[in-house]
Amino acid sequence: MAQHNIEKWDLGYALLRPFVNLNYRGYFKNIYIRGKENIPDDTPLIYAPNHQNALMDALALVYSAPGQPVFLARSDIFHNPLIARILTFLKLLPIYRIRDGYDALQHNDRILAKVGDIMRSHKSLVIFPEGNHAPERRLRPLKKGICRIAFQAEARQHFNLGLKIIPVGLEYDNFYKFGHNLIIRFGQPIGVASYQELYRQNPSRALNALKQDIACALKKVMVHIDSPSYHDTINYLRAVYRPYMKNHTANGKQRYPEVLEEEKRSIVLWGNKVAAYPRQAAWLSQQTALYQRILSRLKLREKIVSASPHPWLPLLAKLVLVVVFFPLFLYGTVNNVLPFFLPLLAIRNVKDPQFWSSIKNGLALVLFPFFYGVQTLLVAIFSDASWIPWVYLIGLPLSGYLAYAWYVTAQKMGGQLRYNILWLRKTNMMKKLWDLKQSLIHTLDAWRKT
Repeated sequence: MAQHNIEKWDLGYALLRPFVNLNYRGYFKNIYIRGKENIPDDTPLIYAPNHQNALMDALALVYSAPGQPVFLARSDIFHNPLIARILTFLKLLPIYRIRDGYDALQHNDRILAKVGDIMRSHKSLVIFPEGNHAPERRLRPLKKGICRIAFQAEARQHFNLGLKIIPVGLEYDNFYKFGHNLIIRFGQPIGVASYQELYRQNPSRALNALKQDIACALKKVMVHIDSPSYHDTINYLRAVYRPYMKNHTANGKQRYPEVLEEEKRSIVLWGNKVAAYPRQAAWLSQQTALYQRILSRLKLREKIVSASPHPWLPLLAKLVLVVVFFPLFLYGTVNNVLPFFLPLLAIRNVKDPQFWSSIKNGLALVLFPFFYGVQTLLVAIFSDASWIPWVYLIGLPLSGYLAYAWYVTAQKMGGQLRYNILWLRKTNMMKKLWDLKQSLIHTLDAWRKT
């Protein structure tokens, strides 16, 4: 595949995509896709996702969007010829910016012509309108590039192209760790042709109007904390309040998507209170910081803080299970240690944490099949029965999953056990910690209702 026919259906891409998607799915505990009914058929599309988690955001669209969408990416990652060929195979097109040099900007004419081919072919394009990624639970100011591209494509077809822009909200409950949740939500399409008259009268006003409408549509499908000064406080407190959110979801549903929708409504209410009552907001921020400091000093995770020690009988039952299944954990760890831990070593010197998940996921796609193949080959060489290598190969991913489940269970059990011991040794301090958490919960609850 070359750039001149990047919009064409590609067999190699089609064969690789299921493996990429399987690897991507395996990185998360759950992936929830909502709003696919908002994606129209047989019309050119531009997907406009929020951008928080580097290449994982692009893979989210590969995983969930129909067809073979083409991505626009910054040009500096195409400098190496070999990498440029790989990126083109993966359906990425370079877009040139002023920082790339004024001479480089002339290449955009060729890229925009290719975008026109993609649109006329009723294919799809992915553009991250924020321009770059950042670990913030809010929509940052949008760049104008997506609007310019959309208007240029429509104008060349006298606004008869039928181009739609689909806002896509991506929400990770943890940017950096394996085994968490992701929600991909497709919003209502925005028809570019509806701005035709305004564009003819005043292209600049039309561009700003479309950019504003894209921003409003994105805020509806993502978590947007519109309080810059208290962004970190509200983001932390929404996690503290999450177990109590089930009381406010429809029919008491506790699945992550339903809880998240109620969280989004709560964030708006809390943001309004922060803006209206600055003194109370400052007090809440101070109390939250105090709560975090105490947890850090005691080396406790927030989720285990409760009104009393955790029940001892279930804890002892977990301890027995952890001990009994330790050999299974050992087997799974030994057989998965290299493909699992090599990516962790690879990210140690990566300065931008938003690339951690991307690097781990990318290396896992290569390392797990490689080491599974080598290990199975060694087992085949040293075993007499032909069925043993096949059983061993099938058991590798299962043993890795069970080892990880054992580790998570042991971590939770150890945290709860330590929490109980602290209750016995420092009862007054633990009561104060619980009272502090309750004061935060009660304040958030009151702010939701008034």
